[in-house]
Amino acid sequence: MDWRLKALAFRALEIPGGAQLHYFLQRHVTRNWPRPAQTLDSLAGVARRVVDDYVRHRSAMPASVLEVGAGRDLAVPLALRRLGVRAVIACDVQRLARLDLVQHAADTLLAGQVCLRDWDELQRYGIDYRAPHHVSVDDGPVDCSCSNEVLEHVPADQLAELLKALRAVTNGITTHSIDYSDHYARSDPSVSRLNFLRYSDAEWRPFNSGKQYVNRLRHSDYVRMFKEAGFTILEESSVKAEPPAGLIVAPQFLSYDPDDLFATNGRVVAV
Repeated sequence: MDWRLKALAFRALEIPGGAQLHYFLQRHVTRNWPRPAQTLDSLAGVARRVVDDYVRHRSAMPASVLEVGAGRDLAVPLALRRLGVRAVIACDVQRLARLDLVQHAADTLLAGQVCLRDWDELQRYGIDYRAPHHVSVDDGPVDCSCSNEVLEHVPADQLAELLKALRAVTNGITTHSIDYSDHYARSDPSVSRLNFLRYSDAEWRPFNSGKQYVNRLRHSDYVRMFKEAGFTILEESSVKAEPPAGLIVAPQFLSYDPDDLFATNGRVVAV
């Protein structure tokens, strides 16, 4: 689908009832839900990486983890429990999780060993789902906090507040994977993953709906913001893509080093 049409469709879904319609389309038209086993296995790998980061820097298993942006099926929290994390706080700014999707993920990740008939059973299993919810000092303390391809969807001012809150509740490490690319390129192969760098903020605003919002911050911005929130960086890395021929970036991006500007994903681990 042409990315401009998709942006227009996301704008249309901002009407009352749009969230329900969006889920209906994802489930019955694009069939993104429930997720296939291959995707769930990949998310189990994300959980493994979170635990590995903690073990590498703290020489122990985390007893408690807070995940920001847990999503519809809570796949990462389920995988964290399978790995031995005793308590997981799974939070979202909107209430997205659905028990049928959580059970589907549990059937795959936990080999059908857990029956989750209601939210109370999920909590008794060790996953505290909080949504709609913004992280605050009341959520802690936890050994570890994490997110997977979530921070790029948070406006910069809100991201600064989120990082301060994570700093307040995290006793051990915080670990995050971030997607710096143009998300419209996932469904429109005619544009590159760096396409949105062509546009100024004013030019990009009509395409940047709440359903597909990206902050367009670059890797160096995240590193700086983690430090400003009071974290010490333990690890940080990014992967640069080759920019397409003829790409002319908007003036607001000209001060970035090319390796930073053209990064499409990265990771930050901090304490």
